[in-house]
Amino acid sequence: MIRAGHRKFFVIFFDFYTKWMLRRHFQRINIYTSPDETDKPVIMIGNHFSWWDGFIANYINLELFRRKIHIMMLEEQLRGRMFLNKAGAFSIRKNSRSAIESLDYTVGLLENRDHLVVLYPQGEFQSVYSSRIGFQPGIMRVLKGLRKPVQMVFYAALTDYFSSFRPHLSIYLETVDPDDLQDIKALENAYNDFYNACKEKQMKE
Repeated sequence: MIRAGHRKFFVIFFDFYTKWMLRRHFQRINIYTSPDETDKPVIMIGNHFSWWDGFIANYINLELFRRKIHIMMLEEQLRGRMFLNKAGAFSIRKNSRSAIESLDYTVGLLENRDHLVVLYPQGEFQSVYSSRIGFQPGIMRVLKGLRKPVQMVFYAALTDYFSSFRPHLSIYLETVDPDDLQDIKALENAYNDFYNACKEKQMKE
């Protein structure tokens, strides 16, 4: 696996680039429901729908949490964009023995209250119009391996154009209790309930 290799220059640049890119390419960015601040490490789970996902997750962190961000990426994707490793990306290789190492590494990251870890348990891109988002079971190794309390946050990023040339980006967040999620089906159901509620809210905006 490839571990996160934060370098100060790249972190500063990526933070600046994140805000610049999003504000340039989206007409408006709205964040709904700001989670309560805690002194716990944060694990954030989002919908994996586009090239923008890492930027959106970093934007949420910059606006709300201000932690040292770590984003899990597929190893083949990260190897082609190694500059992201210097800003906090680390890898997982699906269906390999090293995937266990990546999941255990994630558990270790979540022992530090200054860390925020972003996971996309879908393991692949899924359309924002998907009726149901499926999760790979590996994330349960992370949740069951946690040795300290964490703040778990679901997020959903949804886009609409309305009358604008550039799309509007709506980001919805909700804090959930990981102790209530005893298996992958419970986690998947909880996220889908949240995601579908977000889509309903989006339609009323």
